Amino acid sequence: MSVEFLDEAGGKAALQEVRKDSFDTDWCLFGYESAKSQKIVLLGKGTGGIEEMKDLLKEDIVGYGLVRKTDKIDDSITVKFAFIMWLPDGVPRMQKARISVHKGGMQDFIGQFHVDIQASVLSELSDQILTEKIMDTSGSGSRVLQGGVKQLSSQSSTSTGSKATTTASKSNKGALEFGNADVSKQALLDVRNNVEGTTWALFSYEGPDSNTIVLIAKGSGDVDSDLLPQLNDTMVGYALVRKVEKIDETEAIKFCFIRFVGNNINRMLRARLGTHFGAVTAFFNPYHVSIDATEPSEISDEIIMKTITNASGNSVHVVTDRVAATSLASSSGNNPAPRSVNTTKAPVVPKTISATSQAVQLKDEEAIKNDIRDVRSGAADYVVVGYEGGKGSVLVPLAKGTGGVAGLLEHLNDKIVAYALVRKNEKIDESVTTKFAHIVFIGDNIDRMHRARLGTHKGAVQSLFLPYHVDITVSNTNELSDEIIQQKIAEASGTAHKVKS
Repeated sequence: MSVEFLDEAGGKAALQEVRKDSFDTDWCLFGYESAKSQKIVLLGKGTGGIEEMKDLLKEDIVGYGLVRKTDKIDDSITVKFAFIMWLPDGVPRMQKARISVHKGGMQDFIGQFHVDIQASVLSELSDQILTEKIMDTSGSGSRVLQGGVKQLSSQSSTSTGSKATTTASKSNKGALEFGNADVSKQALLDVRNNVEGTTWALFSYEGPDSNTIVLIAKGSGDVDSDLLPQLNDTMVGYALVRKVEKIDETEAIKFCFIRFVGNNINRMLRARLGTHFGAVTAFFNPYHVSIDATEPSEISDEIIMKTITNASGNSVHVVTDRVAATSLASSSGNNPAPRSVNTTKAPVVPKTISATSQAVQLKDEEAIKNDIRDVRSGAADYVVVGYEGGKGSVLVPLAKGTGGVAGLLEHLNDKIVAYALVRKNEKIDESVTTKFAHIVFIGDNIDRMHRARLGTHKGAVQSLFLPYHVDITVSNTNELSDEIIQQKIAEASGTAHKVKS
Protein backbone atom coordinates (compact mmCIF):
# COMPACT_ATOMS: atom_id res chain seq x y z
CA MET A 1 0.00 0.00 0.00
CA SER A 2 1.73 3.17 -1.20
CA VAL A 3 1.54 6.49 0.65
CA GLU A 4 -0.67 9.15 -0.98
CA PHE A 5 -0.17 12.89 -0.47
CA LEU A 6 -2.65 15.73 -0.73
CA ASP A 7 0.20 18.11 -1.66
CA GLU A 8 3.43 16.18 -2.15
CA ALA A 9 5.33 19.17 -3.56
CA GLY A 10 4.44 21.29 -0.53
CA GLY A 11 5.58 18.50 1.79
CA LYS A 12 8.92 18.18 0.03
CA ALA A 13 9.43 21.95 0.23
CA ALA A 14 8.88 21.82 4.01
CA LEU A 15 11.43 19.02 4.34
CA GLN A 16 13.98 21.04 2.37
CA GLU A 17 13.53 23.96 4.76
CA VAL A 18 14.37 21.70 7.71
CA ARG A 19 17.41 20.26 5.96
CA LYS A 20 18.94 23.49 4.63
CA ASP A 21 21.14 25.78 6.73
CA SER A 22 19.71 28.82 4.95
CA PHE A 23 16.32 28.35 6.72
CA ASP A 24 15.55 28.67 10.42
CA THR A 25 12.91 25.95 10.14
CA ASP A 26 13.95 23.03 12.37
CA TRP A 27 10.87 20.78 12.31
CA CYS A 28 7.93 19.72 10.19
CA LEU A 29 5.08 17.32 10.91
CA PHE A 30 2.90 15.20 8.63
CA GLY A 31 -0.35 13.39 9.37
CA TYR A 32 -3.55 12.16 7.79
CA GLU A 33 -6.16 14.40 6.18
CA SER A 34 -8.78 12.85 8.52
CA ALA A 35 -9.25 9.75 10.66
CA LYS A 36 -10.86 7.94 7.70
CA SER A 37 -8.46 9.22 5.05
CA GLN A 38 -5.22 7.60 3.92
CA LYS A 39 -3.89 10.80 2.35
CA ILE A 40 -0.93 12.51 4.03
CA VAL A 41 -0.92 16.27 4.62
CA LEU A 42 1.56 18.72 6.11
CA LEU A 43 0.29 19.51 9.62
CA GLY A 44 2.83 22.20 10.39
CA LYS A 45 6.41 23.42 10.52
CA GLY A 46 8.32 25.82 12.71
CA THR A 47 11.50 27.08 14.33
CA GLY A 48 10.86 26.07 17.94
CA GLY A 49 12.13 22.49 17.81
CA ILE A 50 10.42 19.42 19.15
CA GLU A 51 8.82 21.33 22.05
CA GLU A 52 6.94 23.51 19.56
CA MET A 53 6.02 20.52 17.40
CA LYS A 54 4.41 18.82 20.44
CA ASP A 55 1.63 21.45 20.39
CA LEU A 56 0.24 19.73 17.27
CA LEU A 57 0.33 16.21 18.68
CA LYS A 58 -3.17 15.21 19.75
CA GLU A 59 -4.34 11.96 21.33
CA ASP A 60 -6.37 10.89 18.28
CA ILE A 61 -3.95 11.56 15.41
CA VAL A 62 -0.93 9.86 13.86
CA GLY A 63 2.11 12.04 13.22
CA TYR A 64 5.31 11.63 11.22
CA GLY A 65 7.90 14.31 11.98
CA LEU A 66 11.41 15.41 11.07
CA VAL A 67 13.40 17.42 13.62
CA ARG A 68 16.76 19.11 13.08
CA LYS A 69 19.24 19.23 15.99
CA THR A 70 22.87 20.17 16.46
CA ASP A 71 25.25 17.82 18.26
CA LYS A 72 28.43 19.30 19.73
CA ILE A 73 31.44 17.01 20.08
CA ASP A 74 34.38 18.87 21.60
CA ASP A 75 34.62 22.04 19.46
CA SER A 76 32.86 20.60 16.40
CA ILE A 77 29.16 21.08 15.73
CA THR A 78 27.33 18.63 13.49
CA VAL A 79 23.73 18.66 12.29
CA LYS A 80 21.59 15.63 13.13
CA PHE A 81 18.07 14.68 12.05
CA ALA A 82 15.46 12.71 13.98
CA PHE A 83 12.41 10.90 12.62
CA ILE A 84 9.47 11.13 15.04
CA MET A 85 6.65 8.58 14.99
CA TRP A 86 3.62 9.73 17.02
CA LEU A 87 1.13 6.90 17.66
CA PRO A 88 -1.07 7.52 20.73
CA ASP A 89 -3.56 5.03 22.16
CA GLY A 90 -6.52 7.15 21.03
CA VAL A 91 -5.93 6.52 17.31
CA PRO A 92 -8.81 4.55 15.73
CA ARG A 93 -8.04 0.85 15.44
CA MET A 94 -8.42 0.60 11.66
CA GLN A 95 -6.09 3.54 11.12
CA LYS A 96 -3.54 2.07 13.53
CA ALA A 97 -3.53 -1.18 11.54
CA ARG A 98 -2.25 0.68 8.47
CA ILE A 99 0.69 2.30 10.24
CA SER A 100 3.17 -0.56 9.80
CA VAL A 101 2.71 -0.27 6.03
CA HIS A 102 2.75 3.53 5.87
CA LYS A 103 5.65 4.03 8.28
CA GLY A 104 8.23 2.72 5.82
CA GLY A 105 6.79 4.84 3.02
CA MET A 106 6.89 7.96 5.18
CA GLN A 107 10.49 7.25 6.22
CA ASP A 108 11.41 6.98 2.55
CA PHE A 109 9.60 10.26 1.83
CA ILE A 110 11.17 12.13 4.74
CA GLY A 111 14.61 10.81 3.82
CA GLN A 112 17.78 10.16 5.75
CA PHE A 113 17.87 10.55 9.52
CA HIS A 114 20.21 9.63 12.36
CA VAL A 115 17.79 8.55 15.11
CA ASP A 116 14.12 7.68 15.34
CA ILE A 117 11.73 7.93 18.30
CA GLN A 118 8.28 6.36 18.55
CA ALA A 119 6.04 7.84 21.23
CA SER A 120 2.47 7.34 22.44
CA VAL A 121 2.38 9.98 25.21
CA LEU A 122 3.82 13.49 25.20
CA SER A 123 6.09 12.76 28.17
CA GLU A 124 8.09 10.46 25.89
CA LEU A 125 9.06 13.42 23.70
CA SER A 126 11.20 16.34 24.78
CA ASP A 127 14.26 18.26 23.70
CA GLN A 128 16.23 16.52 26.47
CA ILE A 129 15.19 13.03 25.35
CA LEU A 130 15.98 13.84 21.72
CA THR A 131 19.39 15.23 22.63
CA GLU A 132 20.17 12.12 24.69
CA LYS A 133 19.20 9.85 21.79
CA ILE A 134 21.43 11.74 19.39
CA MET A 135 24.36 11.72 21.84
CA ASP A 136 23.98 7.98 22.40
CA THR A 137 23.98 7.34 18.64
CA SER A 138 26.90 9.60 17.81
CA GLY A 139 28.94 8.44 20.77
CA SER A 140 29.22 11.90 22.25
CA GLY A 141 26.98 10.86 25.14
CA SER A 142 28.76 7.65 26.03
CA ARG A 143 32.29 8.74 26.83
CA VAL A 144 33.19 6.98 30.03
CA LEU A 145 35.52 9.09 32.12
CA GLN A 146 37.80 7.88 34.88
CA GLY A 147 37.37 9.01 38.43
CA GLY A 148 33.75 8.17 39.06
CA VAL A 149 30.60 10.04 38.16
CA LYS A 150 30.91 13.23 36.19
CA GLN A 151 29.04 16.30 37.39
CA LEU A 152 25.42 16.58 36.35
CA SER A 153 24.61 19.63 34.31
CA SER A 154 21.50 21.78 34.70
CA GLN A 155 19.63 18.92 36.33
CA SER A 156 22.39 17.75 38.64
CA SER A 157 21.60 16.87 42.21
CA THR A 158 22.59 19.17 45.03
CA SER A 159 22.89 17.75 48.50
CA THR A 160 20.62 19.07 51.26
CA GLY A 161 21.14 17.07 54.43
CA SER A 162 20.60 13.42 53.56
CA LYS A 163 18.58 14.15 50.41
CA ALA A 164 19.64 15.38 47.00
CA THR A 165 17.13 17.25 44.89
CA THR A 166 17.41 18.20 41.25
CA THR A 167 17.65 21.92 40.70
CA ALA A 168 14.52 21.76 38.57
CA SER A 169 12.54 20.39 41.53
CA LYS A 170 12.75 23.70 43.33
CA SER A 171 10.37 25.27 40.87
CA ASN A 172 8.60 22.37 39.14
CA LYS A 173 6.09 20.19 40.93
CA GLY A 174 6.74 16.53 40.21
CA ALA A 175 10.42 17.02 39.40
CA LEU A 176 12.77 14.15 40.14
CA GLU A 177 14.62 13.86 43.45
CA PHE A 178 17.46 11.59 44.52
CA GLY A 179 17.17 10.36 48.09
CA ASN A 180 20.25 9.80 50.27
CA ALA A 181 22.56 11.46 47.77
CA ASP A 182 25.81 10.35 49.37
CA VAL A 183 24.73 6.71 49.55
CA SER A 184 23.48 6.74 45.95
CA LYS A 185 26.61 8.34 44.52
CA GLN A 186 28.85 6.03 46.50
CA ALA A 187 27.01 3.02 45.09
CA LEU A 188 27.73 4.21 41.55
CA LEU A 189 31.39 4.82 42.45
CA ASP A 190 31.59 1.30 43.91
CA VAL A 191 30.43 -0.09 40.56
CA ARG A 192 32.82 2.08 38.57
CA ASN A 193 35.81 1.28 40.75
CA ASN A 194 34.85 -2.35 41.48
CA VAL A 195 35.00 -1.70 45.22
CA GLU A 196 34.83 -5.08 46.99
CA GLY A 197 33.91 -6.61 43.65
CA THR A 198 30.72 -4.54 43.18
CA THR A 199 29.42 -5.06 39.63
CA TRP A 200 25.92 -3.57 39.76
CA ALA A 201 23.69 -1.12 41.57
CA LEU A 202 19.90 -0.87 41.30
CA PHE A 203 17.72 2.18 42.02
CA SER A 204 13.96 2.69 42.09
CA TYR A 205 11.24 5.03 43.37
CA GLU A 206 10.45 5.14 47.09
CA GLY A 207 6.81 4.38 46.25
CA PRO A 208 4.30 4.37 43.36
CA ASP A 209 3.40 8.02 44.00
CA SER A 210 6.93 9.19 44.73
CA ASN A 211 9.31 11.23 42.59
CA THR A 212 12.29 10.25 44.75
CA ILE A 213 14.76 7.66 43.53
CA VAL A 214 16.70 5.66 46.11
CA LEU A 215 19.23 2.83 46.11
CA ILE A 216 17.46 -0.55 46.29
CA ALA A 217 20.41 -2.92 46.17
CA LYS A 218 23.93 -3.47 44.92
CA GLY A 219 25.98 -6.61 44.52
CA SER A 220 29.01 -8.42 43.18
CA GLY A 221 27.28 -11.35 41.51
CA ASP A 222 25.93 -11.94 38.03
CA VAL A 223 23.00 -10.03 36.59
CA ASP A 224 21.07 -13.26 36.02
CA SER A 225 21.35 -14.55 39.57
CA ASP A 226 21.61 -11.37 41.65
CA LEU A 227 20.07 -8.35 39.91
CA LEU A 228 17.10 -9.87 38.07
CA PRO A 229 15.42 -11.31 41.21
CA GLN A 230 15.16 -7.71 42.47
CA LEU A 231 12.82 -6.75 39.58
CA ASN A 232 9.04 -7.12 39.38
CA ASP A 233 6.29 -5.93 37.03
CA THR A 234 5.02 -3.20 39.41
CA MET A 235 8.29 -1.25 39.61
CA VAL A 236 10.59 1.02 37.63
CA GLY A 237 14.23 0.13 38.02
CA TYR A 238 17.38 1.96 36.95
CA ALA A 239 20.65 0.07 37.13
CA LEU A 240 24.33 0.49 36.31
CA VAL A 241 26.18 -2.72 35.45
CA ARG A 242 29.94 -3.19 35.12
CA LYS A 243 31.23 -5.68 32.53
CA VAL A 244 34.62 -6.73 31.18
CA GLU A 245 34.95 -7.04 27.40
CA LYS A 246 37.90 -9.10 26.24
CA ILE A 247 39.30 -8.23 22.80
CA ASP A 248 42.12 -10.63 21.94
CA GLU A 249 44.40 -10.33 24.97
CA THR A 250 43.13 -6.91 26.06
CA GLU A 251 40.42 -6.38 28.67
CA ALA A 252 38.23 -3.28 28.58
CA ILE A 253 35.84 -2.16 31.31
CA LYS A 254 32.38 -1.28 29.97
CA PHE A 255 29.27 0.08 31.71
CA CYS A 256 25.66 -0.59 30.81
CA PHE A 257 22.70 1.53 31.93
CA ILE A 258 19.45 -0.45 32.30
CA ARG A 259 16.00 1.16 32.38
CA PHE A 260 13.35 -1.35 33.47
CA VAL A 261 9.68 -0.29 33.31
CA GLY A 262 7.34 -3.02 34.57
CA ASN A 263 4.13 -3.68 32.67
CA ASN A 264 1.96 -3.04 35.74
CA ILE A 265 3.44 0.13 37.18
CA ASN A 266 1.31 2.96 38.52
CA ARG A 267 -0.31 4.80 35.61
CA MET A 268 0.53 8.25 36.97
CA LEU A 269 4.16 7.25 37.43
CA ARG A 270 4.31 6.02 33.83
CA ALA A 271 3.11 9.43 32.66
CA ARG A 272 5.95 11.13 34.59
CA LEU A 273 8.80 8.95 33.35
CA GLY A 274 9.46 11.04 30.25
CA THR A 275 9.95 14.16 32.35
CA HIS A 276 12.46 12.28 34.52
CA PHE A 277 14.45 10.88 31.60
CA GLY A 278 17.05 13.62 31.34
CA ALA A 279 17.85 13.79 35.05
CA VAL A 280 18.05 10.01 35.38
CA THR A 281 20.42 9.52 32.45
CA ALA A 282 22.54 12.45 33.61
CA PHE A 283 22.81 10.84 37.06
CA PHE A 284 23.99 7.51 35.59
CA ASN A 285 26.27 8.98 32.93
CA PRO A 286 28.84 8.11 31.76
CA TYR A 287 28.08 4.66 30.31
CA HIS A 288 28.79 2.86 27.05
CA VAL A 289 25.43 1.23 26.20
CA SER A 290 21.85 1.27 27.46
CA ILE A 291 19.03 -1.30 27.50
CA ASP A 292 15.31 -0.57 27.85
CA ALA A 293 13.20 -3.50 29.09
CA THR A 294 9.70 -4.28 30.31
CA GLU A 295 10.31 -7.95 31.18
CA PRO A 296 13.19 -9.51 33.15
CA SER A 297 13.61 -11.94 30.23
CA GLU A 298 14.82 -8.97 28.16
CA ILE A 299 17.83 -8.55 30.47
CA SER A 300 20.64 -11.03 31.07
CA ASP A 301 24.41 -11.17 31.27
CA GLU A 302 24.47 -12.53 27.73
CA ILE A 303 22.19 -9.79 26.36
CA ILE A 304 24.29 -7.09 28.03
CA MET A 305 27.53 -8.49 26.60
CA LYS A 306 25.97 -8.79 23.15
CA THR A 307 24.87 -5.15 23.33
CA ILE A 308 28.37 -4.10 24.35
CA THR A 309 30.11 -6.07 21.59
CA ASN A 310 27.65 -4.78 18.99
CA ALA A 311 28.38 -1.20 20.05
CA SER A 312 32.14 -1.66 20.04
CA GLY A 313 32.16 -3.47 16.70
CA ASN A 314 33.46 -6.76 18.11
CA SER A 315 30.25 -8.76 17.71
CA VAL A 316 30.28 -12.03 15.78
CA HIS A 317 26.82 -11.26 14.44
CA VAL A 318 27.77 -12.20 10.88
CA VAL A 319 30.17 -15.09 10.28
CA THR A 320 31.26 -16.92 7.17
CA ASP A 321 32.00 -20.46 8.26
CA ARG A 322 28.35 -21.33 8.80
CA VAL A 323 27.25 -20.21 5.34
CA ALA A 324 28.50 -20.80 1.82
CA ALA A 325 30.25 -17.76 0.40
CA THR A 326 27.46 -17.15 -2.10
CA SER A 327 24.75 -16.94 0.56
CA LEU A 328 26.15 -13.77 2.11
CA ALA A 329 27.05 -12.25 -1.23
CA SER A 330 24.68 -10.69 -3.74
CA SER A 331 22.13 -12.56 -5.77
CA SER A 332 24.42 -12.39 -8.77
CA GLY A 333 27.32 -13.84 -6.77
CA ASN A 334 29.63 -10.96 -7.72
CA ASN A 335 29.30 -8.76 -4.64
CA PRO A 336 31.47 -9.07 -1.55
CA ALA A 337 30.24 -10.41 1.77
CA PRO A 338 28.87 -7.88 4.32
CA ARG A 339 31.36 -5.49 5.82
CA SER A 340 30.68 -6.83 9.33
CA VAL A 341 31.83 -10.37 8.49
CA ASN A 342 33.89 -12.05 11.20
CA THR A 343 35.63 -15.30 10.35
CA THR A 344 35.19 -16.72 13.85
CA LYS A 345 33.13 -19.88 13.59
CA ALA A 346 29.63 -19.55 15.06
CA PRO A 347 28.54 -21.94 17.79
CA VAL A 348 26.80 -25.06 16.52
CA VAL A 349 23.52 -25.81 18.26
CA PRO A 350 23.28 -29.40 19.50
CA LYS A 351 20.02 -31.25 19.64
CA THR A 352 19.76 -30.42 23.35
CA ILE A 353 21.27 -27.07 24.30
CA SER A 354 21.80 -27.81 27.98
CA ALA A 355 21.06 -30.41 30.60
CA THR A 356 18.78 -28.21 32.68
CA SER A 357 15.02 -28.62 32.86
CA GLN A 358 14.66 -25.41 30.85
CA ALA A 359 16.92 -26.58 28.00
CA VAL A 360 15.88 -25.80 24.45
CA GLN A 361 15.39 -28.97 22.44
CA LEU A 362 14.94 -29.45 18.69
CA LYS A 363 12.31 -32.06 17.97
CA ASP A 364 13.22 -32.33 14.29
CA GLU A 365 16.70 -30.87 14.15
CA GLU A 366 17.49 -31.88 10.58
CA ALA A 367 14.23 -30.43 9.21
CA ILE A 368 14.81 -27.13 11.01
CA LYS A 369 18.39 -26.83 9.74
CA ASN A 370 17.34 -27.77 6.21
CA ASP A 371 14.68 -25.03 6.29
CA ILE A 372 17.32 -22.52 7.40
CA ARG A 373 19.63 -23.66 4.58
CA ASP A 374 16.81 -23.07 2.10
CA VAL A 375 16.59 -19.45 3.27
CA ARG A 376 20.36 -19.07 2.99
CA SER A 377 20.39 -20.46 -0.55
CA GLY A 378 17.38 -18.48 -1.77
CA ALA A 379 15.03 -21.48 -2.12
CA ALA A 380 12.84 -19.78 0.51
CA ASP A 381 12.78 -16.25 1.90
CA TYR A 382 11.61 -17.04 5.45
CA VAL A 383 11.57 -19.89 7.95
CA VAL A 384 9.64 -20.00 11.25
CA VAL A 385 10.10 -22.27 14.27
CA GLY A 386 8.08 -22.28 17.47
CA TYR A 387 7.32 -24.25 20.61
CA GLU A 388 5.49 -27.56 20.44
CA GLY A 389 2.04 -27.03 21.90
CA GLY A 390 2.68 -23.28 22.19
CA LYS A 391 4.83 -23.56 25.34
CA GLY A 392 7.56 -25.56 27.00
CA SER A 393 11.13 -25.91 25.69
CA VAL A 394 10.81 -28.01 22.53
CA LEU A 395 11.20 -26.20 19.20
CA VAL A 396 9.51 -27.55 16.08
CA PRO A 397 9.32 -26.34 12.45
CA LEU A 398 6.28 -24.11 11.85
CA ALA A 399 6.64 -22.85 8.30
CA LYS A 400 8.84 -21.70 5.46
CA GLY A 401 7.90 -19.95 2.25
CA THR A 402 8.57 -17.45 -0.50
CA GLY A 403 5.78 -14.97 0.20
CA GLY A 404 7.89 -12.40 1.97
CA VAL A 405 6.90 -10.97 5.33
CA ALA A 406 3.21 -11.11 4.35
CA GLY A 407 3.54 -14.89 4.15
CA LEU A 408 5.42 -15.03 7.42
CA LEU A 409 2.71 -13.05 9.25
CA GLU A 410 0.10 -15.69 8.40
CA HIS A 411 1.82 -18.05 10.83
CA LEU A 412 1.89 -15.63 13.80
CA ASN A 413 -0.74 -14.93 16.44
CA ASP A 414 -0.89 -13.40 19.92
CA LYS A 415 -0.79 -16.78 21.71
CA ILE A 416 2.56 -18.05 20.44
CA VAL A 417 6.28 -17.36 20.57
CA ALA A 418 8.00 -17.78 17.21
CA TYR A 419 11.53 -17.35 15.89
CA ALA A 420 12.20 -16.63 12.23
CA LEU A 421 14.97 -15.96 9.75
CA VAL A 422 14.13 -13.67 6.81
CA ARG A 423 16.18 -13.16 3.66
CA LYS A 424 16.16 -9.67 2.11
CA ASN A 425 18.03 -7.95 -0.70
CA GLU A 426 19.48 -4.51 -0.02
CA LYS A 427 20.33 -2.26 -2.93
CA ILE A 428 23.08 0.31 -2.38
CA ASP A 429 23.56 2.42 -5.48
CA GLU A 430 23.95 -0.22 -8.21
CA SER A 431 24.99 -3.09 -5.92
CA VAL A 432 22.61 -5.66 -4.46
CA THR A 433 23.60 -7.57 -1.33
CA THR A 434 21.72 -10.27 0.53
CA LYS A 435 21.00 -9.62 4.20
CA PHE A 436 19.38 -11.77 6.90
CA ALA A 437 17.10 -10.67 9.74
CA HIS A 438 16.38 -12.74 12.84
CA ILE A 439 12.83 -12.16 14.09
CA VAL A 440 11.68 -12.86 17.65
CA PHE A 441 7.88 -12.74 17.96
CA ILE A 442 6.45 -12.84 21.50
CA GLY A 443 2.66 -12.73 21.42
CA ASP A 444 0.86 -10.50 23.93
CA ASN A 445 -1.27 -13.36 25.29
CA ILE A 446 1.27 -16.13 25.83
CA ASP A 447 1.42 -18.14 29.03
CA ARG A 448 3.04 -16.11 31.83
CA MET A 449 5.37 -18.90 32.94
CA HIS A 450 6.45 -19.49 29.36
CA ARG A 451 7.29 -15.78 29.01
CA ALA A 452 9.44 -15.94 32.12
CA ARG A 453 11.60 -18.73 30.62
CA LEU A 454 12.29 -17.05 27.29
CA GLY A 455 15.35 -15.20 28.53
CA THR A 456 17.05 -18.52 29.33
CA HIS A 457 16.42 -19.70 25.75
CA LYS A 458 17.64 -16.58 23.97
CA GLY A 459 21.30 -17.47 23.52
CA ALA A 460 20.59 -20.96 22.20
CA VAL A 461 17.99 -19.67 19.74
CA GLN A 462 20.35 -17.00 18.44
CA SER A 463 23.04 -19.63 17.90
CA LEU A 464 20.58 -21.67 15.86
CA PHE A 465 19.92 -18.79 13.45
CA LEU A 466 23.42 -17.28 13.24
CA PRO A 467 24.68 -15.64 11.10
CA TYR A 468 22.36 -12.67 10.56
CA HIS A 469 22.75 -8.93 10.18
CA VAL A 470 19.91 -7.55 12.35
CA ASP A 471 17.51 -8.88 14.95
CA ILE A 472 14.01 -7.55 15.62
CA THR A 473 11.78 -8.34 18.60
CA VAL A 474 8.05 -7.62 18.28
CA SER A 475 4.84 -8.61 20.06
CA ASN A 476 2.28 -7.62 17.43
CA THR A 477 2.02 -8.38 13.73
CA ASN A 478 1.46 -4.65 13.09
CA GLU A 479 5.08 -4.11 14.16
CA LEU A 480 6.48 -6.25 11.35
CA SER A 481 6.57 -5.60 7.61
CA ASP A 482 8.95 -5.72 4.64
CA GLU A 483 9.44 -1.97 5.00
CA ILE A 484 10.32 -2.22 8.70
CA ILE A 485 12.87 -4.99 8.10
CA GLN A 486 14.44 -3.09 5.18
CA GLN A 487 14.72 0.00 7.38
CA LYS A 488 16.42 -1.97 10.17
CA ILE A 489 18.87 -3.44 7.67
CA ALA A 490 19.58 0.00 6.21
CA GLU A 491 20.19 1.43 9.68
CA ALA A 492 22.59 -1.41 10.53
CA SER A 493 24.56 -1.04 7.30
CA GLY A 494 24.64 2.76 7.51
CA THR A 495 22.61 3.34 4.35
CA ALA A 496 19.75 4.91 6.32
CA HIS A 497 21.97 7.43 8.09
CA LYS A 498 23.76 9.08 5.19
CA VAL A 499 22.49 12.64 5.42
CA LYS A 500 22.98 14.54 2.21
CA SER A 501 23.65 18.23 2.20
